[in-house]
Amino acid sequence: MAKKKTDNTHYLQRLRSEFPDVHGAFLSGRIPSLRKALVTAGIKPERTRLDKLKNSWGKATDAERDAFLNWLAARGALSTTAAAHSPAPSPSAAAVEAPIASGRYLLPSAITEIKAIMAQRRLKPGDVMQEIGFAPDDRSLAHALARGASLRLAVIAALEAWLRTNAPG
Repeated sequence: MAKKKTDNTHYLQRLRSEFPDVHGAFLSGRIPSLRKALVTAGIKPERTRLDKLKNSWGKATDAERDAFLNWLAARGALSTTAAAHSPAPSPSAAAVEAPIASGRYLLPSAITEIKAIMAQRRLKPGDVMQEIGFAPDDRSLAHALARGASLRLAVIAALEAWLRTNAPG
């Protein structure tokens, strides 16, 4: 199911009714984009560089994420042990000890580990969510595994503990 695109009509109507001066500046071209007009009016928050990085990380492929982590390690911004994971590591107890997420996004190695345990135990994402203390109909883990979507920090913390207890060997 595709993500529903937000219709900007609502925002334009809100600008026109609540912030006519900003709406006029947007229409005349003094404010170059609707996003900047919404930020100026205080309707939407300013996106920080961190917000933009997180968004890009979520859209990146596994290969792009690996290349970025290797680039960070080469610059000395990341420890070499964190960047030394391979794109498709075999499940192991050592992989469970490494961080499973960067911010709110699961690392490719963690996704591989989770999927391996799920396959071995014949679990579905809802089963895992229930085991870690969340509603079984919560689709956030399924979205994170399939599309690289972000997870709540509480889910990531619970997944770390779940991986430690379910690690093979």
